[in-house]
Amino acid sequence: MIHIVLTLAIIFLGFVSAVFLFYRIPGLPALRRVQTAHLPTVSVIIPARNEAHNLPLVLQDLLDQTHTPLEIICVDDASEDETAHIAASFGIRVITLSYKPEGWLGKSWACHNGALAAQGELMLFLDADVRLGRDALSRLLQAHTETACTMSVQPFHTAEKTYEQFSLFFNLVQIAANGTASLRGRTLGLYGPLILIAQTDYRAIDGHASVRGNIIEDVALGKRLSLAGLPHSLYVGDTDIRFRMYAEGPRSLLQGWLKNQAAGAAKTPLSLFLPVFLWISSLCSVPLQLVLAFVKGDALWILFYFLLYLIWLTILSEHSKRIGQFRAWAVVFYPLPLLFLVGVFFVSVAKKLLGLNVTWKGRAIRPGDKA
Repeated sequence: MIHIVLTLAIIFLGFVSAVFLFYRIPGLPALRRVQTAHLPTVSVIIPARNEAHNLPLVLQDLLDQTHTPLEIICVDDASEDETAHIAASFGIRVITLSYKPEGWLGKSWACHNGALAAQGELMLFLDADVRLGRDALSRLLQAHTETACTMSVQPFHTAEKTYEQFSLFFNLVQIAANGTASLRGRTLGLYGPLILIAQTDYRAIDGHASVRGNIIEDVALGKRLSLAGLPHSLYVGDTDIRFRMYAEGPRSLLQGWLKNQAAGAAKTPLSLFLPVFLWISSLCSVPLQLVLAFVKGDALWILFYFLLYLIWLTILSEHSKRIGQFRAWAVVFYPLPLLFLVGVFFVSVAKKLLGLNVTWKGRAIRPGDKA
């Protein structure tokens, strides 16, 4: 009896946690009439390491914008492919880095050098795998004008191949653990793929130099802003701001999620970690109890847990549509991507505790540590 009560309590608290964590998923406001003459100038900074396959897409998107940025700067982080050559072919400014100082991680070093060269009033740090609709920059500047603070967007995840569907819960956990959509009202940090920040605010927190060794530099930057009393706003993208993560194959997906899961969990405050834990526990418990009920042949409990499973499917279906292009099977058979999430998390923790490295873009990175 005690076991049943505890199980039902966890399941119930998981549903409550889902409401708390995903109360309102904030989308970037739709474009209205924008007075372009009064908009601040923007320098777009793209840190790029081995991004020859992505750069032509994002650079063309930037050149096709309805609002033209002041400049586009691509920082080639010692790439081993044609990244620098491709960037130069678009007629933009290219900064090539041949070394990385001790204590710096590659992306922060690239962003730092791009910021040193930027001339715009605002700086838009943009990952090379982000894709932009024609009005994306106008929408970002419109929102920045209204909020007058740093903005960051988690792009809409375009998951095309079967293995990419296993990123479903990683995306949801990122949004939940950052407090983006929660009733809590406070967020943990920024989203690395897209950060729009004023030069003055960036200098006030010493920019990427202040987070040079953080593997999840976006969260660290958000904390630096909060400590300095500088607000920031978070959004979830749509078709105007989207990306396709780890298109290179299953191995890149595994390496990408491994490198920061342990660190992300360690930096999540208890007020968010606990509801995330309960939410995931409930998601795991319902299908597990459903299987056990089938094994026991208990028709009443089978019906009960099947109804709970349908409720989770309805909730996950709505959330998944807001954050990415995830297929119906990934939701219907959600225990599979959920199991992948749990497995990656424990492997990441083990690698962190044992001091083992993960290879990412040709570099060895220790999960969750500073380098």
